[in-house]
Order: sequence, then structure tokens, then C-alpha cells
Amino acid sequence: MIIFPNDQNVMDLTKRKVLLGLSGGVDSAAAAALLLEQGCDVTALTLWTWPDSAWNDPRLKRAAHSAKILGLKHIVLDVRREFHDNVIDPFIRDWKVGQTSNPCVTCNATLKFQKLRAIADELGCDYFATGHYARLTGSESGRFLMRARYRDQDQSYFLYRLTQSLLDRLIFPLGEKNKQDTRAIASMSQDPVAGVKDSQDICFLESGNLKDFLKKRGLSEKTGSFLNRSGQVIGEHKGSWLFTVGQRRRLGQSFGKRMTVLSINHTRNAVVLGDEEDALMYEMALHDVVYLTSLSQMFGAEVQLRSQGTTYSASVTMASDKQQAVVRFEKPVRLSSPGQSAVFYDGDRVIGGGIVGEMT
Repeated sequence: MIIFPNDQNVMDLTKRKVLLGLSGGVDSAAAAALLLEQGCDVTALTLWTWPDSAWNDPRLKRAAHSAKILGLKHIVLDVRREFHDNVIDPFIRDWKVGQTSNPCVTCNATLKFQKLRAIADELGCDYFATGHYARLTGSESGRFLMRARYRDQDQSYFLYRLTQSLLDRLIFPLGEKNKQDTRAIASMSQDPVAGVKDSQDICFLESGNLKDFLKKRGLSEKTGSFLNRSGQVIGEHKGSWLFTVGQRRRLGQSFGKRMTVLSINHTRNAVVLGDEEDALMYEMALHDVVYLTSLSQMFGAEVQLRSQGTTYSASVTMASDKQQAVVRFEKPVRLSSPGQSAVFYDGDRVIGGGIVGEMT
């Protein structure tokens, strides 16, 4: 049985039909094993997302092998066009205008979990599940998204845009587990995926090099200027799109001291640099804000700016349309990057978040 933490509700999954997203990695394979152990009738779904066979074929084969070992019915769904339109294209468009968006957040909200629900409905499944490290609390009539038990495994940051209707049918079997537990579970099934290295953050990078990926898709090198805060030219670079706000490594030249990217002007092909103490902000504007609970117009929250980053105490003020907000930090914090996500927490509970815009 799955027990919702901090709650007396117990969900008996015996003989319940569950559709599991099986990626070809150790996490989803272990999640499948746990669901079977709890008496679920499990069907596995693998999304075929990327046309590069050198990257995709091994993943599909691992998923098929895991399904065979566990005795699961296995479905492979071709979503290459939708993945390109909903994840790849927006990611490239964002980079072209200086937004460093997170494709995993986009994919989870617009594609992966939508497909899981749609296929679950077609198959008559009660629930759908993934190998994400996160938890759910509450009851079956209204669940709340929570951090995983182990903070260094937590993936709730990537899931904050999931709607309530998705959360109410979701199961995260690994929410109470750590990576060592997960590999041990997969090993018990003698699944070789137990020894496969964890995938990189951005799954579709063929070579693992983001800059190479973007160059192939129309972002060409063009000489531009590094500027100091006064607007004086202090060096040259090969294109403003090669940098992100907050970056302090691999700037391409030495300035005699460590410098940090403070802002980027893609129209002028200019990158403004400053000292680390200049790379602080007191507040940020957010757009495309979502909320997983009812909140007052102004509320306090712990705000997380990176997937494995720390959280910062802040006050959040919602605009009247509730789609925009201003976050004011109790103490100055290091700059984020426009296009990244800022996620609101109340303790371990996810209460909302939005996309980073202007920072001051």
C-alpha cells in the first residue's frame, strides 16, 4: 500500500490498473518493480521522443528489456513530432531571445504527463506513475505535491507546473527512496539497467554539448563586445547567445579577476560583466505563474531558483491577473537566468511557481 505522508489516508493499490512511464533508466524500472510488489496491474509506456537513433535506440531497448524482465505489457508511443513542436522549438526560440528555459519543466507540463493520462484513459487505468523523486500528500480527492524524502534526490522543482487534475491520479513510487535504494531494487530483478549511469539534465543533446546543439539549429557565432557596468568595452566574445546571466566560468578570456555575466543584450550582441558582489538581486518579476493551492494576494514562501539549489525566504505579490508576480527576497540572492523557473515552497509542499523575467 502507498501511504501519503503527513496524512492518515492509505491507498490500497492491489489489482488497481496503473500505467507507468518507463524511460529505459533505473528509476522507472525500480518504480515498476515497487508497483508490482504492491499488487498493481502495471502496463509500461515508453515515449519515443527523439529521432537520433544513436541516442534513442539504446534507451528503447533498455525499456523493452526491463518490461520483459518484469513481465509487463509494453507500449512504445511515437511522439517525435510533438516533442519537437512542444519542447525543442520553444527551447530554441527562448535561447534566441536570451531566455534559458528548462526543457524538462516544459516537457513534463505539456507532453509527458499529458500523454500518460491520455493513454491511461484509453486503457482504463486508475492511475499513472513515473520514476520521479517526489511525494504526494492529501487524499484521492485532492493531493498536494511534496518534496521527496531525500532532498538531494528531490525532483519536485521539475513538476511544479502539473495541474491538480494530473496530481490527483499520479503515483510516485520512489518518493521515499534514495538512489542507492533504487539501484538495489532494480538489481533484485537482475535488470542490467541498475548499472546504467544517470541521464544528463537535457535528454536531447546528442553530443552532450548545448552550444553544438544550438549551432546546428541556426544560432551562429558573431563577434560582439564584453562591457563593464559603465558600458566600456573590456573584451570580445563570439556571440551573446553563448552566455547566460550569472555565468562565471568559460567566458573565453581572462580579465585579471573572476567576472560574472550580469546581463545580456542580444539586440546589440553585448554581454555585461561585473564582480561577483554585483551579481545579486533583491527582487524578481515572474510571468506564466501557476498556483497549486489557493493563496492570498501577498504571501510568504521559500523560493527555489535551481533544480538542486537552496531555497530563499521571500514575499510574493501576485498581480491582479494572477499570471504575474513579484518576488522580494528577505536578503539579496545571486542572480537567476531569465527563462528559468522559480518555485514556491511551504516547507516541503510545492505551492506554485513561475518563469523568471526582470531582476533588480
